[in-house]
Amino acid sequence: MRSRKFRGLLCAVVLAVAAGSLFGGVSQAGEAASGFLPLGVDPDEPQILVTVEYMSYDELMKPEVMAFLKKYNILVAPVIRANLLNDDLDRLYAAYEQAGIKIVFWPLLPREQCLYLNETYADAYLAHLDKIYAWAGQHHHQIEALIVDIEPPNCQQGTDLGPEEQPQTGIDLGSVFTMLNKEEFDASIPKFQAVLDKLHAHGTTAISTAMDYAAVDLESGRPVLQDISGGPSQIINWDYYSYMSFGSQNTASLQELLSGLHLKWTADDTRYLTYILGRVMAGKFGNRAAISLGQTIPGEGHGAVWTDPAELGKDAAAYKAAGIIHFAIYDFQGIIESPDPDAWILAIKNAKPEKPKYSAKAAMVWDIIKLLSWYGETRR
Repeated sequence: MRSRKFRGLLCAVVLAVAAGSLFGGVSQAGEAASGFLPLGVDPDEPQILVTVEYMSYDELMKPEVMAFLKKYNILVAPVIRANLLNDDLDRLYAAYEQAGIKIVFWPLLPREQCLYLNETYADAYLAHLDKIYAWAGQHHHQIEALIVDIEPPNCQQGTDLGPEEQPQTGIDLGSVFTMLNKEEFDASIPKFQAVLDKLHAHGTTAISTAMDYAAVDLESGRPVLQDISGGPSQIINWDYYSYMSFGSQNTASLQELLSGLHLKWTADDTRYLTYILGRVMAGKFGNRAAISLGQTIPGEGHGAVWTDPAELGKDAAAYKAAGIIHFAIYDFQGIIESPDPDAWILAIKNAKPEKPKYSAKAAMVWDIIKLLSWYGETRR
């Protein structure tokens, strides 16, 4: 998942360029994907998916773990690493298939290739997909769905069990804008399209990740936030779009940045901002849009976590009010290792749509993000 440093840099730039005229965009109507592949379930029926970044295949095959997933009919997305395309994955797939638990593949590149699909590593990602489909053919498995994790390169050291601890460093405001490169972005579009074409050629549903703030691109018609956050996550006509919107880390980042302006930021402010974002996402993609909530573990971004499932439920309620029905949770490890795993799932399932209380600070940040899009386009 995206790095905490990147998130902080982006937020800082958003605030730093808060000057000049703000523009308002026109939202685009939802549209059906050509050749749309559902997840093997009714796309209008709410789904819950859990991502699994560090748990082993053996841990996922424990009877109590499988019984929990089966109880709530949860989709499971384990990381698929190049060094773990083996017979153990075959056993996991077979066990889940027999139990009626759906697996969604979540490929990540090796750490030396910085983990994610982006403008820099698109060729490596396509090669990784070829290896995955070769493995699937060898073991006679159908990959029904796959998460295409689009993020900036995350080149930190670590193992399959997690990244190394990183010292906190100051924020360099110029770093985010160095990620902008129109030529590289445009050149990556055919490669990202090749990813979608490869998945569809194998009958695989394609689920793109996207940064939550990238929803501003849907309003502005400019791919600036996508360029900053890895590549064309919304330009390509994926089957589903899963926006990473971690209330715990979003709140922590904005609290830290706004404290310098002597502004108090709360989780309720974050929820009104995400409600605005959710309206844009649902307005464009309808029930092809989903939200990945969290965090329950720090992950690759060393991020802040929720320890109370009720906070996750409040995040879900805000997005449900915006029109979102599908949710993922980052990460299953934090759920299953908690004192009450059921509470995390029920917090989302039982959340009623609730529009958050209006926040002038959140509306201001939304306008600043739109300003960032305008300013970023001039830098591209």
